[in-house]
Amino acid sequence: MNNRHLKLPPWAKSLSARLLVLTVSFVMLAEVFVFAPSVARFRIDWLKAHLDSGYLAALALEATPDQMIPDDLERELLSNAGIEAVILRREDRKLLLQRDDMPAKVDKDVNLSDFSIPMALMEGLATLSQTENRVLRVVGMPSMAPDFEIEVLVHEDRLTEAMRNFGWRVFGLSLMISFFTAGLVYFALNRLLVRPMRTLTSDMIRFREDPQDKASLINPGERDDEIGVARQELAMMQQDIQAMLNQRRRLAALGTAATKISHDLRNALATSMLMTEQLAKSEDDEVRAVVPRLLSSMERAVYISEQTLSFARETPPPRDLATFTLIELIEEIRDQILLQKCEPLLDGGMGDAPAANEPCPARIEIDLPDDVMLEADYDMLFRAFSNLMRNPLEAGATTVTISHKIQTEPEKGDESAKARRSIEVFIADNGPGLPEKAIKNLFVPFAGSGRQGGTGLGLAIARELISTHNGELRLTATGPDGAVFTVKLPLGN
Repeated sequence: MNNRHLKLPPWAKSLSARLLVLTVSFVMLAEVFVFAPSVARFRIDWLKAHLDSGYLAALALEATPDQMIPDDLERELLSNAGIEAVILRREDRKLLLQRDDMPAKVDKDVNLSDFSIPMALMEGLATLSQTENRVLRVVGMPSMAPDFEIEVLVHEDRLTEAMRNFGWRVFGLSLMISFFTAGLVYFALNRLLVRPMRTLTSDMIRFREDPQDKASLINPGERDDEIGVARQELAMMQQDIQAMLNQRRRLAALGTAATKISHDLRNALATSMLMTEQLAKSEDDEVRAVVPRLLSSMERAVYISEQTLSFARETPPPRDLATFTLIELIEEIRDQILLQKCEPLLDGGMGDAPAANEPCPARIEIDLPDDVMLEADYDMLFRAFSNLMRNPLEAGATTVTISHKIQTEPEKGDESAKARRSIEVFIADNGPGLPEKAIKNLFVPFAGSGRQGGTGLGLAIARELISTHNGELRLTATGPDGAVFTVKLPLGN
């Protein structure tokens, strides 16, 4: 296990900081989209206000009997209106009010009665970035007299300055709104999401540092949202991991113990079996009758010891690849199983005793082609298939049938004509089937045995050995009429 110490990141790199920055950024981005229309609206309102001011100045001129006013009053009216000149058009006449130093030329015409939204946006941004003091002729109808047309001349620098001041005010207000909104969103999401996530992360780090400590288990809490579901699932996963670690620790201890006692146990059993075989030559019929059962019990003890020792290894031994036919392997396993099952019935299991005429209760039928070649470890597959063929006979079956199916599948991601060939070997029996407990724990060591006195290691070891050859072992069917196991192995091209 990696003992590298983990800790939560500093605040600058945390989700809280990122959340705060993102909230401010998104609010400011929204203000950017609002800024251009706001500036364009401000420009139009500013020009309309000066148009109305020019109209009021022209009314002062129109109120005189001869439409003449002193120069000082004229300058004061234009200065208060913030314009350089004004022209009021009536149906029968035109009134002109201007400064003595009126600009000689007009740089740009602005018609407030004829503009579109895109044009207003572009003109607003252009005015905001203007560096020259242009003279604008603004044409439109004043709000107080919509039936008359009026023209005013204004310097653009005043408009630009007013728009920039407005822009800074909008920016400052947007910044305040951004931080205020970001603060509210930050504290809300920090309480609802970020803080629970940091707590969840801390619990995960503490569990990783010592997964076998009961105190490191997470408290699921009472939340019913997604985070609550995550905490509940994490709590269940931690409990499962602790259970697996405890089982692994027990298996490791079992493997160590099995390794230490295996040699002595085998020697003791070998000696006992030799002595038992000598008892088979006894002239006492009762003694000879006990010998087969005694030998069977000893063989079962040796088998359980070997199975336990094999499973105690962390990994299977390296494969010793060889090329052989599948039927050769299966027939050798059949001969060995039938020899063990039927020989005691042929000679009574008692050496020179008269042969018994009982028929052999076991039968293994093979339906395999002669040309199916495997490149695999012969001994590993021998152990795997031997277990699959022997188990049903020991569980009460009388017939085991071996059949097959050749499959050809296209290679994944390969557009060429190459194909991957495999064979499925079906091991079927006519036994009582597997009990429900064995099905639920089929490949679980010490829990998946389907017969009385079994260890459940055989199927676990068989599956591991087949997986080592990129194969697959699965239970295809089970019921009162028997069970079917399927072994899938790759074939060469």
